[in-house]
Amino acid sequence: MNVAGVVKDWLLIAFSWTVIKDTVTPVNLVGYGIAFLGVAYYNHAKLQGLKAREAERRAASMATAKDGDAEAGARLLPEKDAGEQKN
Repeated sequence: MNVAGVVKDWLLIAFSWTVIKDTVTPVNLVGYGIAFLGVAYYNHAKLQGLKAREAERRAASMATAKDGDAEAGARLLPEKDAGEQKN
């Protein structure tokens, strides 16, 4: 919600600058640039976190699937006792 509020502020500033012809000083532009970089970094960090969690989830599901396959194989192919191996 905070990021959406910043974007709304940018739109209001752009509107006032283009339609109302409000003055924008270099200090204002620097502030807008810093705010833009902050939003971009926030989105980048959030995306990287989501990708890392998804990779961990996939790795965990793959490990679980391999364990489940080994367990299922053991149930399908029971080991023979030494006494049963006589020819």
